[in-house]
Amino acid sequence: MILECKNSGEIKHLYAITLYYFFLLGLMNKTIMNLRAKISTSDSVSHIILAIQELFPNENIQHIDIQKNFPNQQEKEDIIIKDVDYDYFFQRIHDTRIADTALDCMSHNLTLNHTTFKISRQAALAGKVSFVLDNESPLGGTFEIEVESGNLKAWIEDMTWHKGREDVPREINDELKMGMDGSPQDWF
Repeated sequence: MILECKNSGEIKHLYAITLYYFFLLGLMNKTIMNLRAKISTSDSVSHIILAIQELFPNENIQHIDIQKNFPNQQEKEDIIIKDVDYDYFFQRIHDTRIADTALDCMSHNLTLNHTTFKISRQAALAGKVSFVLDNESPLGGTFEIEVESGNLKAWIEDMTWHKGREDVPREINDELKMGMDGSPQDWF
């Protein structure tokens, strides 16, 4: 489609509309990851913060009060971090070679543009990523991760891609996916 512009005002207007269109496309395709830690009276807030910093080191969590006494005298409260920087989190997934497990666990609760999954806080404190199934409640608690994106299925497959998939291709909900109880599928 070719548009004819009669003067520079029309060109500027068309340019502004085009920029706005690409801006909206960028917003729709932006991936946002949020983290939630439910804190009970038996939790050490300082250990939870250390666990967050192990997997999400670029997060500024200075606003969280870590001077609370242990055990925590208040009822439950949550630490919520919006739009976390997830680059190091995925680096740890690839460094420990659990990308296929990540693909399966991150897609268990996948809808069109939203998913949730849990990771162990105790493993995070050691710098490890350990996915927690929906029916599990591990010692030390969990971080609940929520991810939203315009094309989340493709994003998860891209973020968990590794060279081994050239020989054994994987995608979300394929015949090799992990069972809902965590049981593996035999592929050989």
